[in-house]
Amino acid sequence: MTGFIRQGEALTPFHFALDEAQWRTLLTRTPGWFIAHWCDDTRAYALFLDQETPLLASTPLIEGRYFALSAALPPASWPERIAQDLWGSLPLNASDTEPAIDRGGWASISPLSRRSVQSDHAPPDPILVDSLQTDMQPLAWRKQRLIPGAAHRGLLRDLQGRRPEEALPLLGRLHAAAFVAGPLAYTRAIEQALGLVPSAEMRDARILLSEVERIVVHCRDIALMARLAGFPLLATHAALAEDLCASLCADHGGNRRLADSLTPEGIAPGLDIRALARHLHDAMMPRLPVLEGLHGRMAERLEGLGRLSPSRAEYHCIGGLAGRASGRSFDLRQREDDMRHVPGRAGSHLSGDGWARQSLRLAEIRDSLRRIERVSSQFGATLPARPEPGAGSGEGIGAVEGPHGEIWCWVRLKDSCLDGFYLRDPALGLLCVLPSLLRDCEDDRLVLASFGFDPGGAEL
Repeated sequence: MTGFIRQGEALTPFHFALDEAQWRTLLTRTPGWFIAHWCDDTRAYALFLDQETPLLASTPLIEGRYFALSAALPPASWPERIAQDLWGSLPLNASDTEPAIDRGGWASISPLSRRSVQSDHAPPDPILVDSLQTDMQPLAWRKQRLIPGAAHRGLLRDLQGRRPEEALPLLGRLHAAAFVAGPLAYTRAIEQALGLVPSAEMRDARILLSEVERIVVHCRDIALMARLAGFPLLATHAALAEDLCASLCADHGGNRRLADSLTPEGIAPGLDIRALARHLHDAMMPRLPVLEGLHGRMAERLEGLGRLSPSRAEYHCIGGLAGRASGRSFDLRQREDDMRHVPGRAGSHLSGDGWARQSLRLAEIRDSLRRIERVSSQFGATLPARPEPGAGSGEGIGAVEGPHGEIWCWVRLKDSCLDGFYLRDPALGLLCVLPSLLRDCEDDRLVLASFGFDPGGAEL
């Protein structure tokens, strides 16, 4: 697929337009590594990863219709259904056309489309209503199906037409695992759209912020896993480590969750990221052996839990930590121009179960501390230059390896405002594999926690 995409009309260095015939031919080619799919009022888009390079294909909608990606790429099914709910785009020959997030009760049909009309205000799906009364909200699990819909916040409507700097605070509050990663993916997309290159100091400050967030979120996830699995001592130590990191963030001019750490000007004023990184490194290093020692006792409980085989992970294009726990070696940090520490040194596992994902979290904490030490000691160092973007095409793609997986952002600017926007959270990619992993599983909460699944990230 990726080779064929480049035969289309080049709209930007990474975006190629295909007519309907070319799009249909694309669906017959060997699938590439699929990242994301979305629509707007006029086009359907598909984002792939070609080696380490993002590649975007789009095709015009003909009377609101297009040929479905899911016919050739099963992981595109959920994005197709979400696009159908939001824009009214109709995927022909789709593998599934059931509503994804519109479960009734919406004030309008296809609310983002210019063709939107008022709905009849049909009552919400009873299954969805039932789920809101449980402690599993906003995720409903019934009859071996995921029933999302309660976590949708209408982010796309809020962002359309805003100036880039106005959108940044909204993206910094999507969910607690991406207060840095989400805004950073967006910032990188905006910079590519405008042809901007951050300074070496800004590059390193962002690296440090990302690694601090990774450590905090991994500690939080380990604490949750230990609590659900019945290991209170590990849960306590991990929670205390998270609280220590959060306190250090507050002590060095940020806030406990690093919200609003990225600003249109760079890093939030008053945030001493270098001092924060050094103190966090020195505080966490002696605590890490304790976490690792207690963690080993969970092996028997987590082995085989929520097993995602390497073949299924590849088939459904699962990336991030979940993908690395199932045999994939790719880490988005490999695309960064920082060779002082080779990211992904934590490696990968083949077992693809809860134990593999938990073990990788601990390994990545140690790697993050190592990276923090080296970047801090060589802050702002001159590195081998990468090819610089041109003057700016008005479109950009940004990507960040967040604690829960890869976050991808696409933007299109017009008259200095957002004319197109899409954010792909790792939770969306997991929707296609979770039903089978949760089927007949008594530890459904533990399985979801092992993946770091956040329904809000899938429904934006």
